[in-house]
Amino acid sequence: MFPFTTGTFRTDVTMVECFGHAVLWFLITLCTLGIGVFFYPYALAKFIINRTYVERDGAPRQRLVCDLDLAAQVGHALIWLLLSIVTFGLAYFLYLYGVGRYVAAHTRIEPA
Repeated sequence: MFPFTTGTFRTDVTMVECFGHAVLWFLITLCTLGIGVFFYPYALAKFIINRTYVERDGAPRQRLVCDLDLAAQVGHALIWLLLSIVTFGLAYFLYLYGVGRYVAAHTRIEPA
């Protein structure tokens, strides 16, 4: 038997929450003199994933949970920061793909 319910992904995120999250990370980026930019993609992905669920017949059945902690984010971001410096910024284009892959690997599905 297939262990997961089939359905449609739904996200419980309002524009006010998105605006607040964006402003928060803008301030973090200013306070850290730009270093926060390397952590923002993780926070953005985790923000959306943790508010996403699988809906079937009008009711949530399962939800997505992203298990990224600060230590994992720092380790992964530092590697990409060093790669970006060594490649004069060219690695940053691949960084966002790397973040997406890393976040997906740390996401699981739980019952709603």
